[in-house]
Amino acid sequence: MGKKIYENLKSFAIALILALIIRTFIVQSFHIPSGSMIPTLLVGDFILVDKVTYHFREPERGDVVVFHFPLNEDVYYVKRIVGVPGDKVQVKNGKLYINDKPCKYQFVGNYSYEEKGNFYKGNLYYEFLPKREGGVKKHLILKTGIQGDNTEVFVVPKGKYFMMGDNRNNSYDSRYWGFVDRDKIVGIARIIFFSWDGQKHLPRFNRLFKIIN
Repeated sequence: MGKKIYENLKSFAIALILALIIRTFIVQSFHIPSGSMIPTLLVGDFILVDKVTYHFREPERGDVVVFHFPLNEDVYYVKRIVGVPGDKVQVKNGKLYINDKPCKYQFVGNYSYEEKGNFYKGNLYYEFLPKREGGVKKHLILKTGIQGDNTEVFVVPKGKYFMMGDNRNNSYDSRYWGFVDRDKIVGIARIIFFSWDGQKHLPRFNRLFKIIN
């Protein structure tokens, strides 16, 4: 009987150690509490973050990342990288400029959502972010107003990154609080493994195991 208890405790300890190793070095789960990344991520999405990739390459424009919020490092934020070290970033009349060149946009359609009792209506666009090695990263953004549509020019320092939410007029991001240090980036968001619609009190089955673009 004592040997069986010992073996069970040993198995549990090994499983616990493996879980801690995976969480610390390989992958970690996060919950999305706000709509700042709509339409890419919805309130109630649960995502898996890859903590390995950035050991082999640097973060790139277009990556959706989780990081420690610079003004309170106990809080995690998720945003999209739009500026890498050395970039000049500016928003003019709602359009993102990278190194003095405007990103290309393509209208997709109308979009509406409700969050915390507030109803928002706007337009979806594809935004084409230039990649450093050439080509572009195509992803969706949402425009619902004009907040944050005109900014100063930000020059991204060495070792830092400029973040923006895909919900461009409802995102508290680098336009307001500045840059994110490289070592404060936890990892790149890869997949939505579960999603809960808090208004309908039902899972969003169509979002399960969806790859994050």
